[in-house]
Amino acid sequence: MIKNLPFKICIPLLGILGGMSAINAQCTAVSSFSENFDAYSCCAMGVVPTCWDSVLLGGASQIISSTQPASGTSQIYQNGYGVGKISIVVMPPITNINAGTHQLRVKIKANSTGYLEFGYIKDALPDTFVMLQPINITNTTYSPTSERTFTVPTSVPDGMRLAIRNPGTSFAGHYWDDAVWEPIPNLGTHESDISAGVKVYPNPFNDVVHISDIKDVKTISINDAVGRVVQTIAKPETTLHLNELQKGLYFVTLHFKNGTEKSFKAIKN
Repeated sequence: MIKNLPFKICIPLLGILGGMSAINAQCTAVSSFSENFDAYSCCAMGVVPTCWDSVLLGGASQIISSTQPASGTSQIYQNGYGVGKISIVVMPPITNINAGTHQLRVKIKANSTGYLEFGYIKDALPDTFVMLQPINITNTTYSPTSERTFTVPTSVPDGMRLAIRNPGTSFAGHYWDDAVWEPIPNLGTHESDISAGVKVYPNPFNDVVHISDIKDVKTISINDAVGRVVQTIAKPETTLHLNELQKGLYFVTLHFKNGTEKSFKAIKN
């Protein structure tokens, strides 16, 4: 990896004041990475590793924190609550974001009930962020259950970068550590392809949603547009009756028996 030359620019974002991004240049895309943030120390604003980027909008904060990291001495911290208070940590350029061969593994906690978003972004332009999966956080310490694994669909466009965004919808301080982009274990076995053909339909829907294949699904969670869990289905069936939900945007997340997850956007009419 080529060392970068960091510089800061102000980003005027539609209706949002005070945008700042630490933009890193001259970085060669890599096929994998492992980052524990221990080469960086608390507490300057917007500090991220070489070839990563930090976007701060509307008074949100993002620093390196030393408050009980998952390993070593340091971790990422994102905070900010309110409209427009958005922080995005952008991971380094990778060559295989849409190859279907790799996964992101990261440990996450919050100091109260928290909410982050995993997705992708073009360069470090905040309004190009696309969420792939909501991250609901209830654990306040790192533990074996605090490690999350995210897969990336092959439909993600070339040249995008992985990112974790705090959209400002939770009062919590969010911490994450030990981020690893790595090959999916046992790729090529049936287990690695479990979620590949599963579909959620129709979209939009009225009161009923169908799951094309639930034999490998352990549980299903339904989140609203700001990430709150509104329904958990412990013993899912192929037909979900969601007549109690209000009209609006939801995320239907399938939690598979092999520990992976897959989320679908669904709009209720």
